[in-house]
Amino acid sequence: MTITLPAVVAAYFQAENIHDAAAVAQCFSIEGEVRDEQHIHRGRPAIVDWKRATSASYAATVTPLASTTTPAGCVVKGEVSGNFTGSPVQLNFDFTLDAGHITVLEITQ
Repeated sequence: MTITLPAVVAAYFQAENIHDAAAVAQCFSIEGEVRDEQHIHRGRPAIVDWKRATSASYAATVTPLASTTTPAGCVVKGEVSGNFTGSPVQLNFDFTLDAGHITVLEITQ
């Protein structure tokens, strides 16, 4: 099954899966933010730091399973596999998009 994603969301998952923190951050607006594990990482430098830390800790990859369009962007259900207890898990990636960039990404169960 093929899932159609907005270009910047597809680019995010591609960069995420090769653990390229700089490329992940470039998917976001300058003041973009990631909300993950009850923390907010705001701005590209903070997003680079978040991605480097999570890659080092979990070495996770994400397989998008489904995508739902929302008024603000899309929500992608993904299977996350890596070096953590309970792997793999399914998480929701809620993207808010503006002008070809991610402005907010909230990752939840």
